[in-house]
Amino acid sequence: MTGSPTMTRAMAGWRMLAIICLGVVGVLSTWFSATAIVPELIRVWQLTPGQAAWLTNAVQLGFVAGALGASLVNLPDILPMHRLMTGAALLAALSNAALLVVGPEGAMIARFVTGVALAGVYPPALKLMATWFVKGRGLALGVLIGALT
Repeated sequence: MTGSPTMTRAMAGWRMLAIICLGVVGVLSTWFSATAIVPELIRVWQLTPGQAAWLTNAVQLGFVAGALGASLVNLPDILPMHRLMTGAALLAALSNAALLVVGPEGAMIARFVTGVALAGVYPPALKLMATWFVKGRGLALGVLIGALT
């Protein structure tokens, strides 16, 4: 029974779940990466505690704006899922890397764009997993959500 089409499809789904979980962990690390360097940014850019907090808040606001915008125009149904997620991941990486060249003025914008881009990865990944799994859907979604946390 190991060579049956049902078994092969199920194994492929779990394999793809593992790959998407690794990708989500990698891409969503951009969400928290600035937090890791905030003490250095406070020192170098002479940020106030409020400005430092906005480096994190801007990502959250960007994610909300991106998720709402994507749902209003139905973006995951318009664009091929793999292209949407790849483009959004690249945008998140580029906007996160922009922290290396922008000053404190541009940092908030870069962090906001990072959040918008992450809305093009995480929710579509959940949708993708929900369509791939009929049996074990709850477990698959739980694994993907666990990958984020």
